[in-house]
Amino acid sequence: MTNDEIERISQRVADLVIEAMLNNATTVTTDLSFFDEEQEQKLLIDLAKAMTELDYNLQNENYEKCKELQDKIKIIENKLDKFK
Repeated sequence: MTNDEIERISQRVADLVIEAMLNNATTVTTDLSFFDEEQEQKLLIDLAKAMTELDYNLQNENYEKCKELQDKIKIIENKLDKFK
């Protein structure tokens, strides 16, 4: 086998490896976006729950619990801002 043949084979192998890596990177990115959507949905559910609890406790004049829930809501909102 000549040096020219070895060079062509090594170039072809490198091209195949790079192509495979790019295909796998797309798959990983797709999987991560699904994870992000799932996490965002969970945060939205947590936010709705905390806001409902806040309203309930506000009507019952349980102001200490309201303060805790306000802090929890701020934390959730900050996490949700990362998805924008």
